[in-house]
Amino acid sequence: MSWQSSVEAFEEEPRTSVSGTMPIDGARTYDLLMADSVLTSPIGGTESELARGAELFQQFCTPCHGSLGAGDGSVVGPNRIPDIPLLNLRSVLTRSYSDGYLWGMITNGRGLMPSYRRIPAHERWYIVAYLRQLQDDAVAAGEIPPLDAPAINGGAP
Repeated sequence: MSWQSSVEAFEEEPRTSVSGTMPIDGARTYDLLMADSVLTSPIGGTESELARGAELFQQFCTPCHGSLGAGDGSVVGPNRIPDIPLLNLRSVLTRSYSDGYLWGMITNGRGLMPSYRRIPAHERWYIVAYLRQLQDDAVAAGEIPPLDAPAINGGAP
């Protein structure tokens, strides 16, 4: 039994459900574009929700994105994950994404980022709320411009 073939985590793309069927747990699945266009955050960002979001962010996100979301996690650098712009969650580009898009990104993964469906769907919203708090802190510190700031250099990010 120890030599049987098996599929390890993240080796195979998840199977899509058959059209017209519902998963056993009754949870609806959303791809990235559907999450972007349909979903809005159901939480208000209370202190307890942000605390839970911070806990989940530290547990799942800091290895790549760093403790402040600046893309300076422990697995980023020479001979590790390449430093690509999307690792910095405090960028103007990431700030412009909808809450549904961020939730969909956590859910489905993209590029080098794996899917985090193992985090319950309602708890992914806590991560999104905490990420928005990190972005607001970066705006307050003058690290990134607010979304309504005028475009510079012809609108290039």
